[in-house]
Amino acid sequence: MPNQLPRTLNRFDAAMMIIGNMIGIGIFATTGFYAQYLSSPLSLLLVWLLGGLYAFCGALTYAELATRFPRAGGDYHFLKHAYHPLLGFLFGWSTFTVTYTGSAAAIAIGFAAYFSRILPEALQQWQAPIPFTSFQFPLVKIIALLIAWLLTWLNSTGIRRGAGFQNLFTLLGIATLMAFIGLGFASGKGSWEHFSAVAGSGMGLNELSRLGVALVGVVFTYSGWTVLAYIAGEIREPRRNIPVAMAGAVLTVTLLYILMNSVYLYAQPLDSMSGQVEVGYETLRILFGAGTGAAFALIIMLMVLSSLNATILSGARIYYAMAREGRFFRSAGQLHPQHQIPARSLWMQFGWIALLIVLGSFDQLLTYAVFVMVVFSFLAGLALFVMRRRDPGTETYRAWGYPITQLIYLAISAWLMINTLYHRPLEALWGILIVAVGVPFYYGWKKREGEI
Repeated sequence: MPNQLPRTLNRFDAAMMIIGNMIGIGIFATTGFYAQYLSSPLSLLLVWLLGGLYAFCGALTYAELATRFPRAGGDYHFLKHAYHPLLGFLFGWSTFTVTYTGSAAAIAIGFAAYFSRILPEALQQWQAPIPFTSFQFPLVKIIALLIAWLLTWLNSTGIRRGAGFQNLFTLLGIATLMAFIGLGFASGKGSWEHFSAVAGSGMGLNELSRLGVALVGVVFTYSGWTVLAYIAGEIREPRRNIPVAMAGAVLTVTLLYILMNSVYLYAQPLDSMSGQVEVGYETLRILFGAGTGAAFALIIMLMVLSSLNATILSGARIYYAMAREGRFFRSAGQLHPQHQIPARSLWMQFGWIALLIVLGSFDQLLTYAVFVMVVFSFLAGLALFVMRRRDPGTETYRAWGYPITQLIYLAISAWLMINTLYHRPLEALWGILIVAVGVPFYYGWKKREGEI
């Protein structure tokens, strides 16, 4: 096998990778979609604060796990060493079949949908005819395929190019959100009376349960803070840089998200947001007038590009780690001789992303992802307790607030899983089934390697 991945990413690169991966299309859609489950501005702000608390406690937990295994793969190593290699494999299987590739395909389709809005109206509805069939391929999916291919190619030419792209678009994204927030409040076209119910009455069990449903979507919007665990093998001084980058990035995103939701409340009352998927666009229209569609489309595309790039870059490292241990296609574990990156893993990942783009829709691609992600994140958080008991003297970063922060993280994860099973049992069971399908593949690869 070729040498390990070279450590070329510094602390700034690491922080930009997390922030860029976390901030995406979700902040412009999640609030409106899940407002129907919330009864007051208090619950809206609380659910986003809880999402930030979940991400922060999770980041501290993952920071220690990542410094114990400062190499590519993340949860694959945590679950394999804490429990059993099968569980590590099933995590990797789920990322390739559902969570990472599905998220990348959905993000690419989201980018394409907004990109098409700035094209001439006649071109927006154009569909390419498929030879020898009566079917047509929509322009949105063509654009989605092209952007996924372009970012895969960019990352296949070296980690520094991928990181440079990430840094530029993440900084532009942060600046755009800050402008949205500042100009939104300065517009004077909203109303502070929309916050008047913040001090409303307490919450009963039913309200807490509904809050849990909304938190599922919020957690997905916060997701992405785990990205450093998958690229830990390429970060300089991981025991120093990973914890600082993770904590700082999550706190930055939490502040931005709470301020963004405050702008939404300033623009319109909570009742008006209910079921309004494009709450970001509606806020822009209220505060800055009609004719802002193109501007909003550009904002979305800016956010989406950094998120898609980080997803593509980091996902390939998981399959690379699995392949090096004989638990995935062997070629995925090879590094490019010149660029020293897992180029074949990147292109395998693109192949599956492309298939999902062709066959699926935005909603279908995200249906099962969150539940599966939370289940494995819960198991990874629990793994830290297992590892500390087995090896308490390991010289590594020690998570701040242990065990309180980890228990908070596990409690919120458990709450999310229970709420999803109760409110959306079919989606949760489908997610479990997709993961279970990976079991025969695990034993097939083991047999091929002669390990049985």
